[in-house]
Amino acid sequence: MAITYTGTTRNYTELAEIQAELYQSSFTLAEGVVDIQPGHKSGTDVYESKVSVTMSAFNTGSVTATGNIGLAVQKTPVSLVGFNYEDTINPNTLKGTRFEKSMKAGAFNIVSDEFDRKILIEIEPAIGEDIESKLWNGATTATKAAIAALTPGAGQGSITAAAQTAVAAMPTTLFDSFVTRILYNNSQSKTIPGAGLGDYIKVTGTTVTSANIAAEYGKLYAGAPVKVTSNQKKRGVIFAPLSDFALIKVANNAVGAAQQINFLIEGAEGNEKVYYNGHRIYFHPLGATFRIFTMPEYLKVLMDAESDLNTLQTGMMPAGSMEMFVKNTQSIATWVTNQRYITLYGG
Repeated sequence: MAITYTGTTRNYTELAEIQAELYQSSFTLAEGVVDIQPGHKSGTDVYESKVSVTMSAFNTGSVTATGNIGLAVQKTPVSLVGFNYEDTINPNTLKGTRFEKSMKAGAFNIVSDEFDRKILIEIEPAIGEDIESKLWNGATTATKAAIAALTPGAGQGSITAAAQTAVAAMPTTLFDSFVTRILYNNSQSKTIPGAGLGDYIKVTGTTVTSANIAAEYGKLYAGAPVKVTSNQKKRGVIFAPLSDFALIKVANNAVGAAQQINFLIEGAEGNEKVYYNGHRIYFHPLGATFRIFTMPEYLKVLMDAESDLNTLQTGMMPAGSMEMFVKNTQSIATWVTNQRYITLYGG
């Protein structure tokens, strides 16, 4: 990782504040909007249970085997994916800049305290932004190939051709995003266990604009099971693309006789909470094709340790090198449970 410096290399007066990049932090992990499960190692078993009951006629005699109560438990091992963010940097590039002022005396001392405090510290939020992006938008090479091999169709139980196209255009990543896990997984709890299409509820999508966003959310809402839309104890939530936030604002503030307030927006100045028909909408980098409506605990992030996100190792390279190393190591996998209660717009 080369330090790229643009500008003159003489120390004149300068503004005290360095204008930092704007980062989209990992809201998913920081706020726990889905089910975060730390402390797992690769091969973690994820369990699901299903219970079914059938009423029978009144009986004062002995209980016999009726088969009227069904108890089912399935487990699926989920492997975590380990990955690094790592590189070397050469602080000698900073000679002749403002950062040289904080270097200790001596030709070998080229580490700048100010550079560490104001620039190097920005690596962590950049990593958070990248993780956030990959949790919602991305697929491994293997999953892309598997989804491309599926036969598309119009009805439930088949993927749309538009979803296949969207997955093919996703960034190729080291672990699958929630969207691709919903579309394709090897859960033993599906109607047909093992690798293949997910058991999600499909709602066919289109290009969403401020003019049609209310109608398209209506399709998503109407397509979801009543256990998600009408559950009084747990509230299903909608996970939407970041771009929907602006479209909702525009739709709610349309001028003219056709104006309708289709979305409830509470708060202002970055503290807004947005709802559709009483269900909270969370905005994430899904890409424009997909929206997810489900119980948030059915979307899971399995990871070794939450602290890995904020752990950045730095130090000098060996053998007398004047270069430094920077390294962050993590292990993560996404998973989905209770797939029959996950509605995927655009799937």
